[in-house]
Amino acid sequence: MATAPATPPCSTDPARAASRLLRAAVALALGTWLAGAAAHTPDLPAPALTQPAPLTPAGALAPNAVTRPTPGSAAAPVPAQRVQLRGDATTPALTAYWFLPREGATARALPVVVALHGCGGLLSARAARETTPGGEASAMLQQRYREYAQWLTERGYAVLMPDSFSARGRPQAICTEPNDTRGIDDRTRRADALAALRWVADQPGIDTARIVLLGWSNGAQAVLATVDASRPWPAGTPQVERAVAFYPGCKRAVQQHSFRLRAPMLLMIGGADDWTPATRCAMLQSAVLARQPGARFRLEIYPGAYHGFDGTSELHMRRDVPAAARKVQGVTVGGDAVARVAALAQLDSWLASPDP
Repeated sequence: MATAPATPPCSTDPARAASRLLRAAVALALGTWLAGAAAHTPDLPAPALTQPAPLTPAGALAPNAVTRPTPGSAAAPVPAQRVQLRGDATTPALTAYWFLPREGATARALPVVVALHGCGGLLSARAARETTPGGEASAMLQQRYREYAQWLTERGYAVLMPDSFSARGRPQAICTEPNDTRGIDDRTRRADALAALRWVADQPGIDTARIVLLGWSNGAQAVLATVDASRPWPAGTPQVERAVAFYPGCKRAVQQHSFRLRAPMLLMIGGADDWTPATRCAMLQSAVLARQPGARFRLEIYPGAYHGFDGTSELHMRRDVPAAARKVQGVTVGGDAVARVAALAQLDSWLASPDP
């Protein structure tokens, strides 16, 4: 079979030149279309975000995203130490999980985040069922809390996550119990938060002037209760320097006409939240600022986002949650990619600011 003669590199044949240009244009268009199609294919996980340098608001990493290792490093999760918080006559000794930045990450005294879990508990469903000791302690925790611990320690924070439920025989959840009849209420969880703050103050190498109290949902309600300046502050308990609340129920705080803040507050909630409505938190902000004109109370409402927007689960209806003031039984929960990234950027900025 005869072989066609090769076209000289600098051929001036107009037909051949036009053919080459056409093939190149088609290849370029096809490649661009495939890249765009891949980027918009539904039901694929979001691409991993490269971990930013500590305290860089523009590069905040969303929790529950997969972390890509930096060149030459391993993306191993930060380990946790299981510790015991001392109890008293009204509060049992609690198990907590203590995370420290990797060795050599910082030479200064460490700021601390005390993080309070939601009504679903701190432990994963499997860990809550199994009591066999051993293994990496952080593997006991739900994915959300493990990855927040990673996110925070990479920014130079020590992190303490107390488990308010296991010691009271409720390792998994209280979400299905009516708010007004829960045995573990805001007063109980405030006592746990204060015990965690006292434990932190006894640890070496900790900057007790830089303690952040952070919580999600039911834990965020505990944050509100803890930093309520109308309640007495126990002697020997370090102060909270700033507080962060993800989608708390603000109803009780709104109804408490003496509620005031003893620390700057960042409250983030979804505009479509039908479990803990944003309108009540907006009412709380207005009431606090009327009582305390100089209070620092930042409220971020993310339009269209639901309860748990900083996670990655698909939106779904929970019908096992008491209706409370809602006309329809059930609530909507699930992640919102846009709100998640925006909230993490806001949290990063809030933590980095010397004057929130």
